Amino acid sequence: MLLLTLAATLAAGCSSSSEPAVSDAEPYKVTVAGDSISFGLGAAVREQVAARPNAETKVIGVGGTGLARPDNVDWPSRLETLATDFPPKVLLLSLGSNDAQDLTDADGDTVATFAPADTADGAAWDAEYSTRLGRTFDAFKDSGATVLWVGHVRTGKDRVGLTNRRIHRLAEAAAADRPWVRTADLAVLLGSGEEVATDCLLDDGLHLKVSCYEEAARQLNALMPPQGL
Repeated sequence: MLLLTLAATLAAGCSSSSEPAVSDAEPYKVTVAGDSISFGLGAAVREQVAARPNAETKVIGVGGTGLARPDNVDWPSRLETLATDFPPKVLLLSLGSNDAQDLTDADGDTVATFAPADTADGAAWDAEYSTRLGRTFDAFKDSGATVLWVGHVRTGKDRVGLTNRRIHRLAEAAAADRPWVRTADLAVLLGSGEEVATDCLLDDGLHLKVSCYEEAARQLNALMPPQGL
């Protein structure tokens, strides 16, 4: 009887050491960053991610910001600090709705003039914006985080809506040779494609309805890496 009790005790000990309890698992940290779109999207993502063991979701969006004006909010620098000091498991990043404008430096001086993509000024704007995307993505290269870029839908006004789509294409190109970066597209997730996302837009023509954030978050959750990888 003593031998049987000892064997059972050892077996239980081996099982507990090789299969740690969920409560001891590493937190599954998700950070949602970006412009005001990240507020609604972040709330919906938090609800979805909550089903994962030890999930933590933080939303660090700043309304009215983007990559165009580092003299206002310098997202690449902020995210470099995040990657160094508090790297998440997943960074969900969505920017662009405020970037249909000239690109400035940290002093507010223009370095690239906003113009249609098929012009010389437009090509220079695209090149500078791509550089800023690359710096943002590269901050997480060796952090262990997965960056999940989320492209915006085409919104009501063409200057903003078409720029959203233009920026998403630039982000896809920047992510193509960066394996730690994945891309998702709200226009695909919500079925609007390259048309104005009329069924999902609020009366302001810019932000999305709660139901559309919830549907996007459900699909984005499925795109995030599984626990423990």
